[in-house]
Amino acid sequence: MAAHILNFITRFIISFFARFIFRLRISGAENIPVSGGVIVASNHLSYLDIPLMGYSLKRPAYFIGKKELFTLPFVGAFLRALGGIPIDRERPGRTAIRNIMKRLNSGAIVVIYPEGTRSPDGRLQAGKPGVGFIVRMSGKQVIPAAITGTDKAMHSGSWFIRPHPVTIRFGNPLDFSKKLLSRSDRDRVRAGLLTDQKQGTDAIITNTIMHDIAALLEQK
Repeated sequence: MAAHILNFITRFIISFFARFIFRLRISGAENIPVSGGVIVASNHLSYLDIPLMGYSLKRPAYFIGKKELFTLPFVGAFLRALGGIPIDRERPGRTAIRNIMKRLNSGAIVVIYPEGTRSPDGRLQAGKPGVGFIVRMSGKQVIPAAITGTDKAMHSGSWFIRPHPVTIRFGNPLDFSKKLLSRSDRDRVRAGLLTDQKQGTDAIITNTIMHDIAALLEQK
C-alpha cells in the first residue's frame, strides 16, 4: 500500500512539472506499440530524463539505472517507485539481465540509456556494447528516443531545477531479429579484430541505435 501511494504521489508531481514547468513537447509517440514488450533507447542529459520519459510513455515502463543511485536513501526510493532496475554498467550481472527480460516478456517497456551515464557536455556519447547484447538477447524491437532541454533545466552535477522547455522525440522502430553482420564484419571476425560474431553483432546493434538517436537530436 505504501509503495502504491508513493507511486501515485510521484507521478502526480511529475505530471505537474512536465506540463507547467517544462512545457513538455512529445513527438513520434505513435511509434510506440500500444502493447507488448519493447525497448526504448534514449540519450541521457539529466536526472530529469527518467521521470519525464516515464510520463511521456503512457504505458508501464521500467528504467535501467546505475546501481550506485539505488543506494541513496531518497533517490533510490524514487527510482524504485518509477520502476528502476539497478545495473552494473561495466559488468551487467545475471540478476539484472533476468529482471530486464522478465519485464519485457511481461509486455512492459524497458528504457535504457546506451551512453551509460549523463552526458557531461550535452553531446551524444558513444554507446555501451552491452546494450547490443541486451537487445539481441531479448529479440524485442527498439524505439530510439531523443530528449532535449533537461540539461538546461537541471544540468549534470546540480540538484536545482529551473523552468526550461523540454522535448522528447520517438523514432521509427528498429528490428534486430535478423542477422546483422555484413561481409566486412565477418572479415573482421576472421582477422581477430572482433573476437566472435556475437560481439560483432552487439556492436552493430549499439551503433545503429546511436545513429538513430543522433538523427533525432538533429531534428528541429
